[in-house]
Amino acid sequence: MVSSKRNILLITGTGRNVGKTLFACRLIEKLKCENELVCIKISPHFHELSKELEIISETDNFVIAKETSKTGSKDSNRLFRAGSKKVYYVQAKDDHLTEILSYFEKILSAETPVICESGGLRDLIEPGLFLMINKKDNKNIKTRAIGYGKLADKWIEFNGENFNFTAENISFTNNEWKIKD
Repeated sequence: MVSSKRNILLITGTGRNVGKTLFACRLIEKLKCENELVCIKISPHFHELSKELEIISETDNFVIAKETSKTGSKDSNRLFRAGSKKVYYVQAKDDHLTEILSYFEKILSAETPVICESGGLRDLIEPGLFLMINKKDNKNIKTRAIGYGKLADKWIEFNGENFNFTAENISFTNNEWKIKD
């Protein structure tokens, strides 16, 4: 069953390096000081974590860590540097995303604006806003992304420098993400 999470803006992409984190950073910078924004980056890939990450929960199936450094080139550093009040980095396979979602439901209120970068989470929630990002002229779109693209509120193209849609068109009001008319 898919649950509604109006306070979550979910960003997914058609592949790697298509501009997901860059778009999130631009949105965070635009919203800076407006809200107590939280970012969550979920990766299905497991690798050694940097020493700047504070491990909050770790099992054989997932790792939840909190970013503590604004320096560095990791996506979580970039999100923190852009102005997010808290940034969490998660490593989890899709079949363990319910546990991840349960954890964040316990520590974040429904009034907290959340920007989450994840593909698989869309199978579990209906976010307040769902953005699909694709690199312009990319023809190698993941099969799963094609299905998600049909659910997206906005399909955004990235040409390597700019997007065909700007962060200024997004707002968080009344505990819900919206595309401005």
